[in-house]
Amino acid sequence: MFFRMKRFWYVLLIPLSMLLTHLAHSNPNVTERWFSMGIYRVLTETYGRLFGYLPFSVFQFVVVIFVPMVAGYIVLTVYRLISGRSWPRWLYRDRSSAFDTEFLRWDSVNFRIKTASRFIANGAFLAGVIWFMLTFAMGLNYARQEFGEIIGLEIRPSTVVELAALTEILVEYANEQSGMVERNEYGHMVVSAGSYFALSREARDVFRAAGEEFPVLRGYVPRVKPVLFSQFLSQLRITGVYVPFTMEAHVNVHVPDYHIPATMIHELAHFRGIMREDEANFIAWLVGYYSGHADFMYSGTMLALAHASSQLHRASPVEWQRVMGELSEDVWVDFRASREYWQQFEGRLAELSEDLNDAHLRAHRQEDGVYSYGRVVDLLLAYFRE
Repeated sequence: MFFRMKRFWYVLLIPLSMLLTHLAHSNPNVTERWFSMGIYRVLTETYGRLFGYLPFSVFQFVVVIFVPMVAGYIVLTVYRLISGRSWPRWLYRDRSSAFDTEFLRWDSVNFRIKTASRFIANGAFLAGVIWFMLTFAMGLNYARQEFGEIIGLEIRPSTVVELAALTEILVEYANEQSGMVERNEYGHMVVSAGSYFALSREARDVFRAAGEEFPVLRGYVPRVKPVLFSQFLSQLRITGVYVPFTMEAHVNVHVPDYHIPATMIHELAHFRGIMREDEANFIAWLVGYYSGHADFMYSGTMLALAHASSQLHRASPVEWQRVMGELSEDVWVDFRASREYWQQFEGRLAELSEDLNDAHLRAHRQEDGVYSYGRVVDLLLAYFRE
């Protein structure tokens, strides 16, 4: 009973986490200096290394084992509360009346109370630990200084003329880089590394190189691991996942190839503590731009161009038609392939996934929710304005 009561105390980690989050958002400069560039960096260099060296995803391995165990535990608890028995009778060989009376017919109120209290204590323990881990490995970094401020960019409202000019630059980049990447018989871009793991090593190399130019990105860079059930992620319209519990970066390998390099950098940015989605998208472009590696340059440019052209279309369809009319056929082939790929996964499941992601971002004070991804355009405009 004493140990069950101790587990109840872990629920206090939830208000403690909420207090830490409030304090972090109250002073982003202090959060940046003491947590993001201090405590969190120690975590990535120690705990992050522990799982980052492994070639397989520890989190996926745990999910495959842990989820069925939790489901079984819930089913067993419900059975015990309803039947008053510790285990189903058919599990026992000896079914004598004396044995049955002593071990199987625990239908007293005391047995059900113990079962319920144990279940609630375990739930409180799990909820408190998970909440605290999410706060420390991810949540507090939402309160750090903005990446644009760190590297000296001035974010301000822009005109349609500036937006059109940015999109023209990205179109020019995409046209040039589209001829530098390898393509298959259908004209679709394919990664040149030859294998996923070779591409993952290249992602680590280009991210390390970017760290020399931008100190905020400097530090240990882990492997980016493939998701085993990538097609299911596509049904959720997810291209990559950063798991704070094991500090592992994952990428959906079922998507068209041109998405993969930029997604790798995006998830590595999350590992480095850049949690805001617009900033991670900007870093995916920025790292690719500085890499000199055709796959990462083109993938990052296509990501940036998709967001910039979308905003330009909303602001001025006429300008959008003029600017996008300059795209080369190779780029259009990749865009069309991507559109056709994602169309097959449209449905209620994708909408539910987007709603959950929107709620997650708003819970971390990203007021635009899923639309915060598109704020990468503000960073791109500020960068080119400089």
